[in-house]
Amino acid sequence: MLRYVAKRLVMAFAIIYFVVSLSFFMIRLMPGSPMAALEGKLMQQGGMSPQEIRQRVEAVYGVTPNAPVWHQYVEYIRNAFHGNLGTSIANPGESVVHVIASAAPWTIFIVGTSLVISFILGIAIGALMAAFQNSAFSKVMTFVVSFLSAIPNYLVAIVLLYFLTDIYHYFPISGAYAVDVTPGFNAPFIASAIDHAILPITAFVITSFGAWALGMKGTAVSVLGAEYVRAAETRGLSPKRVAQSYVGRNSMLPQVTGLALSLGFLFGGSVFIEFYFSYPGLGYHLIEAINSRDYSVMMGCFLLITTAVIVANFLVDLLYPAIDPRIARPALRRQVAEPDEPVAVGGVQV
Repeated sequence: MLRYVAKRLVMAFAIIYFVVSLSFFMIRLMPGSPMAALEGKLMQQGGMSPQEIRQRVEAVYGVTPNAPVWHQYVEYIRNAFHGNLGTSIANPGESVVHVIASAAPWTIFIVGTSLVISFILGIAIGALMAAFQNSAFSKVMTFVVSFLSAIPNYLVAIVLLYFLTDIYHYFPISGAYAVDVTPGFNAPFIASAIDHAILPITAFVITSFGAWALGMKGTAVSVLGAEYVRAAETRGLSPKRVAQSYVGRNSMLPQVTGLALSLGFLFGGSVFIEFYFSYPGLGYHLIEAINSRDYSVMMGCFLLITTAVIVANFLVDLLYPAIDPRIARPALRRQVAEPDEPVAVGGVQV
């Protein structure tokens, strides 16, 4: 088991290193070097010497602008692994790490909550659809969840904003909490944060739980028709044991993979919802960085989103052996896959 974990850990660090390197070279392949653009912008503003301009660009990007590429790469990698991603162009003096650290908790709050709600709701509805696959309930729910899954989340966000904030004023229209509350662990702040997060979470759940339901239904229906399930029923095992040990476990394995991968993808999928609700998470800051060509913040957000996917994959690799021990024990897997050695009985091999 330790060898299995160590192998996956080394692979995760290697992929993160590759992504950091790719981000460095991609930003330099973009038309119009952002460092050259910043140098030109500072020159047009005037009041700074060439040495001061180089120092300012170096402070923003964390590299020496006129140094060879390999030197910039080494410098960037060293700074990145020490947690230094430069400073924001749009907000001089504010580090990228501070921007991400202040935005990430809000995104984690709404994304994590909506992911848990949509996963539980989708798995429960999908299991019911599979259990009653020929009923009117299953047919109606299949249409409903398919329809909701096809709607872009930003359209749902616009509809919720129009009816529940503009027409009826049930919820606040923007922000993460009211301006008249003091941030901290106190009841008014927590109540205000929940009140501001309800609509973004609702938009996430409405557009995402259908995919879980359809996936669970498809997997459970295929497992219900498997030979090992029919064999377990023929052996006289109770329906509860068959459902838990044979149908439930094998149906949940693909869903666990999807759950972990969705955690990373939802960081990127939160962009439009956070932007429309003016919710100060990573997605909102990423859109603001693109509009203001704040490349340092863009690189930091892309790096965090990618790292989230890699960490999610690593957690899935750790969860798989707990669900199916054969994954971490190749010898056991080969023993199950290979037939028994022939045994000689009365001079005849059987």
